Amino acid sequence: MRPFEVTARTENGRAVVRLCGELDIATADTLRRGLRDARRDHGDDLVLDLSDLEFMDSGGLSVIVACYKAATAAGGGVTLAAPRPIIRRALEITGLHRRMPVHGTLDEALAGTPGGGRPAGAPDGGGAPNTRSAAHSDPV
Repeated sequence: MRPFEVTARTENGRAVVRLCGELDIATADTLRRGLRDARRDHGDDLVLDLSDLEFMDSGGLSVIVACYKAATAAGGGVTLAAPRPIIRRALEITGLHRRMPVHGTLDEALAGTPGGGRPAGAPDGGGAPNTRSAAHSDPV
């Protein structure tokens, strides 16, 4: 098992946050801090690079949803890039793929519209973002 890591950089004016390893209840706070720091240092348009994420449970999904809510409330957005099949399946089962754009590669995600939108002519993710406030007291 690889330790969970979060790294962030700016690319094409967007924050690219790379998640590596296993994201679960034990590592969710590491992600929460990493996303909060990425938003502070790189802005509210985030692309989460999931290509090296090996596992994600409901604790990890919850942190991503909280980040999505905080980023969209600030005028930005969250785009998901390159999820492995097991991660993509979790996004589909929970319906998050209808709320946040999910792209097959990081390059495709970076070519998309900042703010979590989709490029012109791309299929729409369906569904409107949930506008209820996040119950978490420490938004990311």
